Amino acid sequence: MNTLRKGYVVEYECESGIVRAGKREWKIEEGSYLYVGSCEKSCTGRLSRHLAPQVKRKRWHVDHLKELCTPVSALVLPLTEQELVGKLPTERALSKFGSSDYPDHAGHLFQMGLVEALSHLLA
Repeated sequence: MNTLRKGYVVEYECESGIVRAGKREWKIEEGSYLYVGSCEKSCTGRLSRHLAPQVKRKRWHVDHLKELCTPVSALVLPLTEQELVGKLPTERALSKFGSSDYPDHAGHLFQMGLVEALSHLLA
């Protein structure tokens, strides 16, 4: 395993609404959501983008969450993005949200908070 590979999760608190990115849209219900991503040598830049109130240019699906959601916490783990996604329940994933690099993944945004996710990630 490459020790430089790290994954992270960002917890968001969201209002109800629709998130649109390109031709896709996802229904967001009020509550907690967890986004899974990856970073290599340094996670600072990636997490700074996710935790910022706004971004200048929306590049990724997760950038569109800022219209309805506020980031509340982030956690970097010594697991890859694929390992993290594999430990979370697929039925809680928003279909294909944030997973365009991994077409076999259900999605990288999960309708759950960090505390609940940790029970899966640490099992």
